Amino acid sequence: MFSEDTIPQAVAMAATLAALAALATGALWRRAVRARRAAEDELAVLRQRLSRSESGAAVLGRSERQLREILARLPLALFLKDPDSRFVMMNAACEQAFGQPYAKLAGTHGGAHYPPEQQAGFVAADRAAFASGQLWTDEEWVWHAGLQQDRRLLTYKQPLYDEDGQPALLIGMCIDVTERRAAEDALASTLRQLRELSDQQETTREHERRRQAQCLHDELGQSLMALKLDATLLSHAAQHRHPRLHRHSVRVLATLDGAIRAVRTLINELHPSTLELGLPAAADWLLKQQERRSGMHCQLHLASDSAGAALTPPQTWAIFRMIQEALFSIEAYAQATRLDVSLDLGEATLLIVICDNGVARLHCSSGTGGISGTSDTGVASRGATLAMLALRERVSAYGGELSETSKPGRGTVLTITLPTHEKREAEASRDVDPANAAP
Repeated sequence: MFSEDTIPQAVAMAATLAALAALATGALWRRAVRARRAAEDELAVLRQRLSRSESGAAVLGRSERQLREILARLPLALFLKDPDSRFVMMNAACEQAFGQPYAKLAGTHGGAHYPPEQQAGFVAADRAAFASGQLWTDEEWVWHAGLQQDRRLLTYKQPLYDEDGQPALLIGMCIDVTERRAAEDALASTLRQLRELSDQQETTREHERRRQAQCLHDELGQSLMALKLDATLLSHAAQHRHPRLHRHSVRVLATLDGAIRAVRTLINELHPSTLELGLPAAADWLLKQQERRSGMHCQLHLASDSAGAALTPPQTWAIFRMIQEALFSIEAYAQATRLDVSLDLGEATLLIVICDNGVARLHCSSGTGGISGTSDTGVASRGATLAMLALRERVSAYGGELSETSKPGRGTVLTITLPTHEKREAEASRDVDPANAAP
């Protein structure tokens, strides 16, 4: 029982407890409200994230489908291989290039569908691509089951690696170059045949020049010498008895001397007799003739003549005509006062270097075959162009190369590099080697 004194205290305590309970309830309520609001906010964020994730997944799915569709319709053959050279993807163009559907090659090396030597080559090329760590380019023969023939494919392989640096994937692309290679081989064969024909025509022409020079020497030359002998005898006989006849015979002798000189010049232009003595002797004679005709100071430098004796007459004639062509061009267009020719007839390579101090600049580009001149007139420039093109074609027909360096005020240097007879024959036999032909 409560006393009268404790009742107010109990009431006060109850009121205090009620107030505390109310305060606690209000705090709990506010906390609950805040917790609910926080949960609702977090739920909203999660819903937004889920919405964005679903949207991103949809976009990613569309992108993946578009990528697969693009790869499937890509006209360039594309395939993927794993580190063990097994096919993991091929597009339609690749199926057409390989002659096999992806369903037959998926997860395999393709060994059941290709000859063993081709399959070994594929695997070796894949391993080489992974080992290189960079784009690998190669040409491979691939058996096409549909066409029942080997096709030449130009293949590009790009290796990919994982974060540990281990092979992960090989991206491959290929282009069928069978027809292009066949066309290139046919073009190369045609060019080779044309150059061989040109070489044969030049040799035939040189033989005809030699025959004509011999005929001029043996027939016309001998006849003119006989006439000169008769005219000389007549002149001596009529010197005292018939002054008028003597004067006439002297004029006849002068005419015959001019005719003999003209015949000798014609013989030398057709086929100089010094060609029979070898290339160095013929080149020395040519430079002396050039110096006498043009006034240029000409000098021959013989660095080596180890292969000079091995040159056949047609080879000597061909190289002589190259030098002659260059000298005529320099005389006509270079405006030079000095000319130096160096011969290095080595066992492996024949090197002819022609230097002049001309003021005109002749530029002969090996890439385009064009020449730009700085002559005074367009006609002279075109003449220099054609002369150098003729020289280039003559050198190319022999299987050599022509290069040119020119500096203003310092003249021009022409360098002719030719193969020896043995090297030229070896290259010709290699060009027609059946082993190099496509199967």
